[in-house]
Amino acid sequence: IAIRLLMGGHRVVGVARDFSHFPTGHPGFIHESIDFSDLTQTVEKLKRLVTKHQDLDGLVCCAGQGQLASLEEFSHAQIQDLMNVNFISQTFVVKSVLPYLKRKGRGDIIVVGSEAALKGSRKGSIYCASKFALRGFTQALRDECGSAGVRVSLINPGMVRTGFFDDL
Repeated sequence: IAIRLLMGGHRVVGVARDFSHFPTGHPGFIHESIDFSDLTQTVEKLKRLVTKHQDLDGLVCCAGQGQLASLEEFSHAQIQDLMNVNFISQTFVVKSVLPYLKRKGRGDIIVVGSEAALKGSRKGSIYCASKFALRGFTQALRDECGSAGVRVSLINPGMVRTGFFDDL
């Protein structure tokens, strides 16, 4: 997504835990490292990031972590981590950027979910729950932002050609 935006002439502020697989040398690309599994540092880093880049016109939320197993195979910490990355951190990012977009009276928020938000599946109880939560959040946010000129969209892809499924 970032590469396509850069090719279209947009300036991109990329936020990720790890940029080792992304060519960060493009002059229009600014990268900030944030580990969304650590919510305490996420909030502070997002405050600094948004203060520094108040001219944002849009937001693409596409952080995700895949972990498929039956519920009893998950530890409590794994459940918390999956929900933090796949759902809670996304709400924190949107909460940080939304006031700026609303003040501008325009903007786009695009959330990349998963087809797992549409139907539960075996060994997907926690992963699907995180994506169902993201879907509900996005649908409600769309209603909240409709009169503010901020468009909210949700994309629920199926399997895509990435390394996402390599460790599943």
